[in-house]
Amino acid sequence: MSENDLGKLIYQHNDALGAITVYENQHLRYLTFGNKVEQSCVNLAQPYRLEHSYTQTMLLSLLLKTDFRNVVILGLGAGSLLRALHYARPKLAIQAVELRSSVIDIAREYFSIPDSNKIVLHCNEAELFLNDSEQYFDIIFSDLYLADNVHESQKNLSFYQNCYERLSENGLLTVNQWSGEFKSVQHCQKLLSDVFQGQVFNLHVQGGNHISFAFKGTLPDIDRKPFFAAAQQLGNKLDIPLQKLSRNFWQQNAEAIKIKRFSGSLR
Repeated sequence: MSENDLGKLIYQHNDALGAITVYENQHLRYLTFGNKVEQSCVNLAQPYRLEHSYTQTMLLSLLLKTDFRNVVILGLGAGSLLRALHYARPKLAIQAVELRSSVIDIAREYFSIPDSNKIVLHCNEAELFLNDSEQYFDIIFSDLYLADNVHESQKNLSFYQNCYERLSENGLLTVNQWSGEFKSVQHCQKLLSDVFQGQVFNLHVQGGNHISFAFKGTLPDIDRKPFFAAAQQLGNKLDIPLQKLSRNFWQQNAEAIKIKRFSGSLR
């Protein structure tokens, strides 16, 4: 097997959409779509640990919406979010949607997808899944990416409308937004804000990713100290710097949090 910057190539497969490769470098294993861009990563010693800042940030969803029973992940990849969610909340009902059956097979074989009756995997296109589903989800995580850029679905108004419709009352949509073109990210943020009537928190993280937290309903009223304390507790469990990210979140959303508190005091 050959090597590159990601380590030793341990598996390669081609399907109708192109190459899927798995690399290993010491205690880390990477999934790529035929290039050197990390689509996902697993720490072999701690499979539940999120290695990328943007996925760590997406876990703030568990602190922004505390009353949740079921979630769906759009874009399984190697299952990083799924493993972390299942480890953090073992009783949580988790569904994950992945377009490529080969990716699901590889995630199971090489990336420690938990075997649990709380986890259901679907091989489907995200928008078709949302259109066909009759379920309502407390949290939707969207991380839809191809080899080099964001999937077209995350650029479409209909996608965000479908997510909105499939959320339960006061549900939360968490979206990873990254693009080589800043205008593309701005476009997606505008669509998201329009569909969710501006009830959106945003956090820019290391690596150029932009995480949006969009609420079906009003923004939550966040109490600073308990929020930081909960982030510290969850971060300790997952061995990730979640309290640091929670403080960054607070700083970047200070104005929206202040407006929410002011409007609440007027009721």
